[in-house]
Amino acid sequence: MYQLTNMNSRALWLATVITLVVNFQAVTGQQISPNKPASQDDDVLRIKTELVQTDLMVFDKQGRFVEGLRPEQFELSVDGKAQPISILERVISGSRTEASQLAPALAGPVKSSDLNSPISGATDNRRIVFFFLDDLHLSESSLTRTRTALSDFVEKQASPNDQLAIVSASGQIGFLQQLTDNKAVLRAAINRLNYKRNTETFAGKTSISEYQANQITDHGDRDLFNYLVSSTINEYQLLGTKGGDNRGLSQLAVNMVKNRTHQINSQSRAATNDTLSVLLSLMQSSASLPGRKLVFLISDGFIADSRNTYVMEMLHQVGSVAAPAGIIVYTMDARGTFSDPEVDAGRNAFPDGMASGTSARMPSLESSAMREPLRILADDTGGRAILNSNSFTEAFQQAIDETSSYYLLAWRPDTEEQRSGKARIRVSVKDHPDFRVRLRRNYYAHADKSNSGKAEKSTSTNAVAETPEVALLTTLGALYPRRTIPTALSVGYMNSPDQDLVLNASMQIDRADLQLADKNAKKSEIDVIGAAIDDRGLIVTFKQMLTVVSDASTQNQPVVWHQRLRVQPGLYQVRVALRERSSGRTGGAQQWIEVPDFSKGTFGMSTLFLAERKAEAGDAKLSASPQSIGVDVDHRFSRMSVLRFQTYVYNAAQSPTPPAIEIQVRVLLNNRAVMTVAKTRVPTDTTKDLARLPYWSELALDSLPPGRYVLQVTATDLTAKATATQETHLVIE
Repeated sequence: MYQLTNMNSRALWLATVITLVVNFQAVTGQQISPNKPASQDDDVLRIKTELVQTDLMVFDKQGRFVEGLRPEQFELSVDGKAQPISILERVISGSRTEASQLAPALAGPVKSSDLNSPISGATDNRRIVFFFLDDLHLSESSLTRTRTALSDFVEKQASPNDQLAIVSASGQIGFLQQLTDNKAVLRAAINRLNYKRNTETFAGKTSISEYQANQITDHGDRDLFNYLVSSTINEYQLLGTKGGDNRGLSQLAVNMVKNRTHQINSQSRAATNDTLSVLLSLMQSSASLPGRKLVFLISDGFIADSRNTYVMEMLHQVGSVAAPAGIIVYTMDARGTFSDPEVDAGRNAFPDGMASGTSARMPSLESSAMREPLRILADDTGGRAILNSNSFTEAFQQAIDETSSYYLLAWRPDTEEQRSGKARIRVSVKDHPDFRVRLRRNYYAHADKSNSGKAEKSTSTNAVAETPEVALLTTLGALYPRRTIPTALSVGYMNSPDQDLVLNASMQIDRADLQLADKNAKKSEIDVIGAAIDDRGLIVTFKQMLTVVSDASTQNQPVVWHQRLRVQPGLYQVRVALRERSSGRTGGAQQWIEVPDFSKGTFGMSTLFLAERKAEAGDAKLSASPQSIGVDVDHRFSRMSVLRFQTYVYNAAQSPTPPAIEIQVRVLLNNRAVMTVAKTRVPTDTTKDLARLPYWSELALDSLPPGRYVLQVTATDLTAKATATQETHLVIE
């Protein structure tokens, strides 16, 4: 049994706003300058350990992933010496078993037979993909192409199981750049992308690129400098009179070029630092997410001069951070196969002989220099630089296909030098020189047990000092949900006649995760806070206190409770946080939801509300009348159960005849229908409010194998010829 007390508080509203603003800085484009890395070798991660590991991919001549390789087929060399392999596992990205596979065993080499065992959840892969837009270096045309490509990916290429995020270096996407499978959020994030490149405001014909400014300012290219000075003199007719003293006019052109090159070079360095800082912040914040993460870095390229040591250190620091975070980066030149618009005789043209044979532009050298950082980032993280490709769609699909499987290799270092991170590793496949092995420059070293024990003690100390209010608000504003107490959240909207638009939030925790497992504990008191935040900064909050009583009759039942919030139309993220008073442990959950505007008579549907009915022996498989059953919060169902779903159809045409609404139900797996139910009509004789027609039905799940599915319900107004569709995820176990 449990009791629920609801206590709304204005103070909570203010505290929630402050906490959310602080904690969302990591994903709202706040450029955080990272600490300069400690002195370390560029190719390894310096952490003392007894076991180090790296992920790698093996491709044949056709670029296909090579399956079924055994440990004895690999050759591992550390600092040029052969090293035995302790662990080798084939891993499916996004599978249920990926996180456990990435935790290396402490025993000897893996058995070859284990590599052929079926991987649980192979049809339930849930990839994590970040699209990182370097909008500080994207031209207008590149940004336009990128926006179109992202829209196509979200609508046509993305798997319904994938978690995606669109992140910009400038931070212009703000609150929306978070991982989600909600297409409405991703569409809104794409729509926020605008041109942000801070170019030089010069209207003349003598253009100076970032590369040219770098060559003159940092490399002292006198020929190029003299060329630009001559071009400036020609453009502004600073030749003076024949036989006169023209030194003043020439010095004016010299000063103009000097000032411009210094300004452009400074802007270029600042933009590059900001881009790499935000990329590092993204990697650090996502390190806690399980499994491997794929990052697409889309840019027109930038300058990473070897003389600017700080930028080069940041580039290699990205590789160091990516290894323990499980991140692989594919970089993309958004320009594709391009022609340089600056190579134009009309731009820097002046009388013959004035240039003294100096070329104003070096397109091939400039292109190579701008792309070099993209190559470094890809190589350091085990990814690939996609250059000279005009097809975003093909590039996205290639990267996803290439990273869908990989091998996890681990070995034990022999010397302190190897443990300190000075080793260089090479991996090849015996008798197959045609096989291409791609691995990151950094390997991942697990921390010593002694160190981890100290870390746990330190964390525990901090938890004791933290006040309950701070713990709750910190959990509420966390970038990713805290799972000390696993919490499920299910949010849906309804258009009720008395309260207009209402969000129904259902929350769930398992009793086994509470201190009720202690026989002496008679109850557990839990503080709950929540907020619904829209992308305009509007917040609706709630606060609850939950009392869960120890009861033998309900010890195997989860604790489920609910909250209603009145909202306006818009895109919301609903967050909930809880804290058990006796243990101080916390948990959180979050969900996006788009609430449409029905006030203008638009035909539509409410969210799909799901429930589970246990099928009993001798019982009818499908119920003929609605029985009172509770809402299923985590959307996980047994194959031997029956799925109940309910929705409401709004604003159906009802003149001159009653509404005629047809319902089509499908169950999708990987965007393909695996179950299609015969079309049915929504009854209109069971309600007096024809503007809000309830509809419910049931599906037997015993014909579907375990996996992650999408329930799709489409309502068609046969009179108005209008349709509306709602979808929701469910897992069959």
